Amino acid sequence: MTTRSCPGSLALPTPVQTGDTMKLYLRMSASLALLFIFFSCTALPGQMNGEAARDWSVVFRDTLQHHILQFWIDHALDADYGGLLGRLNRQGQPIPPGDKSVVLISRALWSFSEAYRRYPDPAYQKMATACLKFLRDHMWDKQRGGYYFMVSREGKVIDSTKQLNPMSYVMEGLAEYALAFHDPQAAGEALNLFEVIDEHAHDNKYGGYHIAFTAEWEWIKDYKEGPNATGSFGRKSYDWHLGLVEAFATLYDVTGDTRVRARLDELLDIFVNKIIDSHIGYGRYYFNEDWSVADRNGDSKQCEYGLDLEASWLIVEAAQRVGRPQDSKIRRASLALVDHALRYGFDKDKGGVYRYGPATGPAENRDMEWWQQVEGLVAFLNAYQLTGDPKYWQAFDVQARFVVDRFVDHQYGEVYTAILHDGKIDDEKVGPWKAPYHVTRACLEIISRLGGTL
Repeated sequence: MTTRSCPGSLALPTPVQTGDTMKLYLRMSASLALLFIFFSCTALPGQMNGEAARDWSVVFRDTLQHHILQFWIDHALDADYGGLLGRLNRQGQPIPPGDKSVVLISRALWSFSEAYRRYPDPAYQKMATACLKFLRDHMWDKQRGGYYFMVSREGKVIDSTKQLNPMSYVMEGLAEYALAFHDPQAAGEALNLFEVIDEHAHDNKYGGYHIAFTAEWEWIKDYKEGPNATGSFGRKSYDWHLGLVEAFATLYDVTGDTRVRARLDELLDIFVNKIIDSHIGYGRYYFNEDWSVADRNGDSKQCEYGLDLEASWLIVEAAQRVGRPQDSKIRRASLALVDHALRYGFDKDKGGVYRYGPATGPAENRDMEWWQQVEGLVAFLNAYQLTGDPKYWQAFDVQARFVVDRFVDHQYGEVYTAILHDGKIDDEKVGPWKAPYHVTRACLEIISRLGGTL
């Protein structure tokens, strides 16, 4: 990649020239080949029951294509104003006023781009292209770089803050679009966003990143708005750095950029040395600038089981991409997170991942949200492929049945937002933080690991 940005640049990155286009294509091909070899080699020796494994890959392929993606194709496109409708109910009907978050648009961009790479359906390309166009036209700050958090249905900016986690989703979505459609401009935009974020948000003294900024890139030290940033008050957070890990890993696949790799290595070291407590088996949530634990009223002594399960496999995948497949700290941290979640945050009989609890005790909140459930699927399967231990396969099997039977809406499509501890169901299908991303990614991971190219 030759695309570079300058502070204050007003234009989109210049598309990569012909020679670099070939390099980009070769990097894409090499990355895909390496991932195929990795999953093939790890999946085959670890299958306890080949027939059951093949069945699950078929089940999740059908779930992905007919229940998840088709729901979005049928209901989510905004034919009047572009992009996707901001909120939809169980039946797929719009919920006013229809404001659109950058999380929703960028994670749908990733989902349909990655789905197209596996199943080149023109409908998937149409969805991905609509998301990309809306991001470019209405959510990208053309003067200062970065992406606004929320716009109205028509595309008018209503929340101009630049939040690191949502912008990491944009980076990942752009990079995935570049991989799917061999688009060097999208790759350039993803790298440009990395450079802007690194310039304004990176902590050059202690490592890691600050999490929220004004439209003018002034650090909001006492940031306390948004469901994933509540109570941050200038603290660094586990969740938002995990978003950067996955975004940098995908961007590195596309560009091979040495700066991206260096930051990804830095984040992996922070995760295994600062964030994850491998002795107890959970991720501490908030941190001071120097990465010492920053606890307020016990909020960093709580464990989010879904987040731990997601981190358990994402750090292993990221380590593979940067040539650290045998990193013992990463392996130990990954398995510690899964074991802790199985011990305290999982219904072993019926399936289901709880929301949170204390670091060293049973779950306090037994509500179950959609994303925790599907991240548990990949985490259990990944742990099984790392170790061959049948307890992880059993957990995957129980959880797969739970997700397919209880969370998938077989009448209207998609998955429910949450099943609460009292049995009540939150059946909203689309919202500012609910995109097809987690479910699409989990389905594709399961298909790759168990069913090859089904």
